[in-house]
Amino acid sequence: MYFTCTLFVINVESIQLICHRILNINKNNQEKNRQSILPKAFESKNYFLYFLGSLASVNGFQIFMFTESWITHELNESPEALGLLGLFTALPTIILNLFGGALADRFNKKLLITVCQIFTFFGVGLFAFLYQIDFMKYWHIYIFAAAGGAINAFELPARMSYYPLLINKDAMPSAVAMNSMTWQGTRVIAPAIAGLLIALFGGTTTLLICCVCFLLMIFFLNLTHVDISKLQQKGNPLQDIIDGLLFIYKNKLFLTIIGYSFFIGFFGWVYLTMMPYMAVQVLKVDSSGTGILMTSAGMGAVIPTVIFARAGINDRRMGISAGSFFSGISILLFAFTAYQFQSFYITMFFVFLIGLFSSVYMLSAISTIQLNVPDQLRGRIMGIYTITYSIISLGGLYSGLVGGFLDRLLATDHIGVPISIGLGGIIVIIGSICIYLFNESLKKEI
Repeated sequence: MYFTCTLFVINVESIQLICHRILNINKNNQEKNRQSILPKAFESKNYFLYFLGSLASVNGFQIFMFTESWITHELNESPEALGLLGLFTALPTIILNLFGGALADRFNKKLLITVCQIFTFFGVGLFAFLYQIDFMKYWHIYIFAAAGGAINAFELPARMSYYPLLINKDAMPSAVAMNSMTWQGTRVIAPAIAGLLIALFGGTTTLLICCVCFLLMIFFLNLTHVDISKLQQKGNPLQDIIDGLLFIYKNKLFLTIIGYSFFIGFFGWVYLTMMPYMAVQVLKVDSSGTGILMTSAGMGAVIPTVIFARAGINDRRMGISAGSFFSGISILLFAFTAYQFQSFYITMFFVFLIGLFSSVYMLSAISTIQLNVPDQLRGRIMGIYTITYSIISLGGLYSGLVGGFLDRLLATDHIGVPISIGLGGIIVIIGSICIYLFNESLKKEI
């Protein structure tokens, strides 16, 4: 009897142990499934906090850029006005970006980002005040654009070199995709929000909402904590810049990707700068319609970031070549159909495709750079790469000036800008074919 009771107790304990293990296995499997669904970068709490702040800040930035372009076109309807806005935005960034990258490698990146966000907050607040009291002239906007470009020259390199410190290297492709999503995803909603806010409440309210977004970035950013090895403060910052440029020159992979990104930004992505002109003068829509067009580009761009958020793009050479090739075709068709048919919905479809294929290119290019750049040079190299975004604005000057010249030459209204955008698409198509067939660094090193 004693033996039977003992055996029963042992069996009960064995069953309990087995059940406990099964429950733990199920719990672990659920945890693994949850981790497999979430982007790998989100496994880092610090990166997730940074992502939240960046999402708010970039949303504010996208809304501001749309509002700035809209107010410029409101005050001066010539295509040259938007082109000059691009020039004044781009030049300070291009000139100062090298110094911004050197500072990002030398000093506290989080502090640099915080200070830049504070300056942006007060700058946009002053912009809103002057616009509200009806003091703003279109040339005043160029001053604000130049100031904003100067701030971005120091902030963007710090951002691009800070978030890799929050993750493990194996999560880098995921982090690049999620960082891209903050820019591409906000393009889905920010232009539509901006257009709607301008239509309902005017520019001042829209600008003040941007200020709130910048404050949220400061809050979430300063919740992140990362151990950074003591930075070398000695030496000449100018020498740091030269070292970064020499590194790019000697490493053909970086020279190819960064140079080609400048090329695409100047000739291909000028449609972003000229969108208010295309929407109002060619398609005859208001601020809400302009916002919807920009949202279409964002919707296309966010699809690749969602697909590749977990592991990134494996064949990055194909992503660079095919992404730019189909982006060029979509840009050409956008320009042609917008002028020829003046159909809002056809144009919206091709803008969607531009966003989709451009996103594939950018994910492939940025992932390649971030995975191969040495940590001690990351700020400088990424700072130089971010000049691409300023080149887009500079390309707007080319498109606006060429568009205005062609209008006068052909004695036809609003035909010049579509021609300049379409010509840029053709140039991108040719460039993508050449880089796939003839560039050896992409074949060997990716």
